[in-house]
Amino acid sequence: MDFLKNEKALCFLGGLAAAVVGGKVLKWDKTRKACVKSLAKGMKFQQDAKEVFQNMKEEAEDICYDAKQEAQAARASEE
Repeated sequence: MDFLKNEKALCFLGGLAAAVVGGKVLKWDKTRKACVKSLAKGMKFQQDAKEVFQNMKEEAEDICYDAKQEAQAARASEE
């Protein structure tokens, strides 16, 4: 029973147990449904973030265009 005092052996046994239990848990129908639901929410969040970023980019382009127009108008009025 000296191997139970060995930290590396305990880590190995813990990893082995986690793999066995994890494999069984992943095969459960409820786990699969929860994973699918979580992944779907993550994908929706990603799509929403892309849309927000695109809107921000378009707004920044509009502001830049308006600033250029205003600068040109100011230069034209100075001449």
